[in-house]
Amino acid sequence: MGEPEAGGPEQDTGGRSEPLRFAVLGAMLVHRDGREVGAGPPQQQAMLAYLLLHSGRTVSARQIVDAVWEFPPAGGGIRTLRTYAWRLRRLLEPDPSRPRVLVSHGDGYRFLVPPDALDVPQAESLIRRAATARGQGHLKEACELLAEALDRWRGEPLAGVPGPFAEMQRDRLGELRLVALEEQLDLRLRLDGELFATSALTELTAAHPLRERPHGLLMRALQLAGRQADALAVYTRFRRRIVDELGVEPGPELAAVHAAVLAGETGLDRGEPAETVGASENPPAGAKPVPAPLPVPRQLPPTLPDFVGRTAGLDRLIALLTEAGRTTPAVVAVAGMGGIGKTSLALRAAHRVRSAYPDGQLHADLGGEGEHPAGPSTVLAGFLTSLGIAPEAVPERLEDRRALLRSLLDGRRVLLVLDNVRDAAQVRDMMPSSAECGVILTTRAVPAGLPLTAHLALDAFTPEEALGLLGAVIGAERAAAEPDQARRLVEACGLLPLAVRIVANRLSARPGWTIGALADRVDNERRRLSELRVGDLAIGAVFELSYQQLTLAQALAFRLLSVPGAATVSLDSAAALLGAPEATAELLLESLVDAALLESPEPGRYHYHSLVRVYAAQRAAERPEEETDVALRALLEHLLATSCAALAHVVPGDPVANLVGPLPVPGLTFADIRGARTWANEEFEIVTAVARRAAALPVTRDPGRLRVAADLLLCTSPLSHDTRYPRLADTAALVRAAAQRSGDEPSEARALLILAIGALRASRPAEAARHARAAVDISRRIGERDILRQALNDLGVACQYLRRFEEALACYDESVALARALGHRSAEAATTLNAGLARVRSGRAAEAVPSCESALALTDSLGDRPGKASGHYVLGLALHELGRHEEAVSHFTACLVTSRASGLPDRASQSLYRLAETLRVMGRYDEAEKYAAEAVAGCEELGIERDLAHALTVLGRILRTRGDTDTGLAHLRRAHTLFVRLGLPDAEDVLALLTEHDRLVG
Repeated sequence: MGEPEAGGPEQDTGGRSEPLRFAVLGAMLVHRDGREVGAGPPQQQAMLAYLLLHSGRTVSARQIVDAVWEFPPAGGGIRTLRTYAWRLRRLLEPDPSRPRVLVSHGDGYRFLVPPDALDVPQAESLIRRAATARGQGHLKEACELLAEALDRWRGEPLAGVPGPFAEMQRDRLGELRLVALEEQLDLRLRLDGELFATSALTELTAAHPLRERPHGLLMRALQLAGRQADALAVYTRFRRRIVDELGVEPGPELAAVHAAVLAGETGLDRGEPAETVGASENPPAGAKPVPAPLPVPRQLPPTLPDFVGRTAGLDRLIALLTEAGRTTPAVVAVAGMGGIGKTSLALRAAHRVRSAYPDGQLHADLGGEGEHPAGPSTVLAGFLTSLGIAPEAVPERLEDRRALLRSLLDGRRVLLVLDNVRDAAQVRDMMPSSAECGVILTTRAVPAGLPLTAHLALDAFTPEEALGLLGAVIGAERAAAEPDQARRLVEACGLLPLAVRIVANRLSARPGWTIGALADRVDNERRRLSELRVGDLAIGAVFELSYQQLTLAQALAFRLLSVPGAATVSLDSAAALLGAPEATAELLLESLVDAALLESPEPGRYHYHSLVRVYAAQRAAERPEEETDVALRALLEHLLATSCAALAHVVPGDPVANLVGPLPVPGLTFADIRGARTWANEEFEIVTAVARRAAALPVTRDPGRLRVAADLLLCTSPLSHDTRYPRLADTAALVRAAAQRSGDEPSEARALLILAIGALRASRPAEAARHARAAVDISRRIGERDILRQALNDLGVACQYLRRFEEALACYDESVALARALGHRSAEAATTLNAGLARVRSGRAAEAVPSCESALALTDSLGDRPGKASGHYVLGLALHELGRHEEAVSHFTACLVTSRASGLPDRASQSLYRLAETLRVMGRYDEAEKYAAEAVAGCEELGIERDLAHALTVLGRILRTRGDTDTGLAHLRRAHTLFVRLGLPDAEDVLALLTEHDRLVG
């Protein structure tokens, strides 16, 4: 806590007669309007204590959690903190809805009260003033100021307040009181002799039998009283105790007092401000020589000469470690996965702040990532000997080593760098209590229960940082000579600093190699980890250290999450993979996040770093095939059941279960179509990844797996936007190839359907017709009527695009008949509308109106919102062709509203350019241009080229009519180019418009 600057914000009393007052030097007290009020339950008091002692500074929610709980409650404690904050505002704020004392800031809080509102700054200020007065020779004033400061203590500081922060503050504030009391008793000896000091010192030495200074003062008091033998007996008893219990001799100050007593001197000069005889440059005759000052350790390993990047993180570390006026040690954790560069950054920062810690820098590698981490007792022994304690004098007990380290560091400015920390228990005893000290610790997961000032979570390099490191090692000119290959190489390394350093070192040692040659080797996923090795540096070894520390359940989860081959896995999919309830799966996955083997970008979603995923897949491949097969089948079945539930919202009138047969497991359920589409969008990657995995594995290992994958793709396809369809179609091609190899015609027919739809969405109708016709042939042969119905519909759409309208209508009629026989009412409506559209396109709009109105009514009765949008769309087209433009506008507008409400951006864009065309014909050009431009923008964003060409045609015609001929012609030419490239006959219609313009101009 830094003291607020003079002239800082005053406490807003909100009209109260007295400001808020707080006391923590004893049980916590809160006074409002002159009355004591309860501070709430213990953990709430712990939060308030942390805020009070960091007043004026912003503290994050994570910092508060670590301060309040050694082991945070379920959910991380954040929700509980919010509750405490709400209660504290009701307790302290005049208007809790407009907080002025406890102010939210980012994800944390800032507590705003003046220094005199709390007893700790008051006491500290009085102690500082006393030191100044003593230094100026005003001993009586110093003694009075110390007495006033000691009056602030009412008992044990923060009595009954739990948590790591409160415990550390109890130590610090207790030590502060003892120092002040010792100082006051020293002054009383100098001012009044032994009269009032002896009894107080006798009580103090009994309470603190291992504390040297009170024993020295008691010896002086007894010597002043003429009790030399008693004074020497005090020394003898103290020396025997510390030799027996700690194995050390009395320190130089007490030894000097002993020498003075032996010489018959008091060691006190009442006219001198010096605190002890031991501080004199000329000790009295007979005194033992004062030992040399403690050594100043300089243990920092060298920093990397080619350190690059991490500018923001480095600046933050330096600022935290050099912050002036703090009242607690600066303890900063640098966290992240193995190879992320934690140690490099920590050492860089440590070297940059060395001047702020002139009394030394201690360093220890705690080996927390290995099988045999260093024990705290061993590390403490090393620190103590580095600070001048003889090896034979190092105490045996851990608590004594901890106490001795804190005593040695008290008042000194020493930096501790604790590298590779496993958990809080490993380093808790190494935390100094002196505010002048600083600690940097590196760890894979932020340890709960430590009094952290802040933590810095490291992510992978940015591409620029990775390229900077590559260039720093191999030479900037060499990296610049192959910029694309250099970027490909660092991206293959997952932008992981250690991996980039390894490939850079390999290239540096091989000047004849091109960057591209190494990039080709690292690009190969099967050999990637073996390529990321040079000398004793190896990425695989870094991951292996973490993997070996996992429990059996954690190791299984780590392996199985790699099975689908997806970058991100949701919690429900992970639970299916693991065959465990979601709560159990979440605990396992979160433990892997804590081990820095997984990342969680948002609640309920998990992913590996790309190199960790490769390592996990390799470990999974080493296990029996059954482990992978069972997990993969479970995930496929979960995703299929969930996709069926989602599809039911798209085609609410169709018995989806008939398509895939009985579902062995229940899936997720959805409240509406938006929820279904959101799921499909979020899980698209894992759906395609798991289907690809199924297609790649030998069918003999699980004969039914390929069919489940094909069903999954088919059920997901209506939920996928056009921009995602190429990936879906590519996956279907792999499934088809696998089905052909194994003679699995049902799976092949399903894959062909997806390929046909993909070709239609990509505006390749001839290709779509081939796939759909093949699906028709197979489904007729094997008697799959559900697949036949869909294949006939898709074949009709392809023929319609090719303007083979009679063939299209024949396909539609058979498809409608099958839909009615199978009870597929949504499918019946959809195909009826497709037939209506074919009639409109072939100049028979009047025939289309009755059937479209019937289909629209059917979709409305089924609650089929996508079908309803299509009904309005086709009916609008028919009415436009019939010259019933107002009615057409009404239907296109209804289509637009329904599409937007249902999350159908492609249909919304289509309705916009059709609406614009009708308004153009009606002469409503302002509206027409607005809607056409909006349609062009929407189609470009979605990447739907056929619709973009139609929207450009409409906008071009509107602009020509409005006199902006050049822009209008540019849009028409662009539309013509698109139609030609897509192989669509609409190109002839646009060409006719352009030819007409040329004829009129010519």
